[in-house]
Amino acid sequence: MRKIILFLMMVLMTVASYGRKHVSPDAVIASDTIYYSADKMSVSERGKADYYRLLMTQGAGAQKQEVFQDFYLNGTLKAEGGYNFVDLGNDNNTVFNGEVTTYYPDGMQKTHGKYVNGKRQGHFTVQMSDGSIAVMEFADGKSKYDYFVVTSKDGRMEKRPVSEIKSLLQ
Repeated sequence: MRKIILFLMMVLMTVASYGRKHVSPDAVIASDTIYYSADKMSVSERGKADYYRLLMTQGAGAQKQEVFQDFYLNGTLKAEGGYNFVDLGNDNNTVFNGEVTTYYPDGMQKTHGKYVNGKRQGHFTVQMSDGSIAVMEFADGKSKYDYFVVTSKDGRMEKRPVSEIKSLLQ
């Protein structure tokens, strides 16, 4: 019974991820394009960059939110979501806030989760290249458990140690 409930929860989270609201097309660009190298350090020109970022604001008044979109150099969306602070020199110091979604170079969703002042909070999902889905739960930036759950395309579920997913959440 427990496996069925967990499986249904993961299916609902996956379905909900497709209906999720991303950065609004009405968002207003707030700064120049920022170019980052593969090691997340700022570079001065596109030719040296691995990806680029647009900083925007959306909404008004109490609903105003600072948002970003990162793009691979071919223009494919790499990541999007909310932030509190963006380090223009070193992206490793950027502080995300709100929902953040990352994408593989082919445009398929990779990860989705919520940040509160730079710390992961709640459930994070990872869509793996083989079609399976990994789910991990965070509290105040740390894993709540020493494992995460992977559901394969055929519905089989298994627990795996947290150490195996760290590279997937980068």
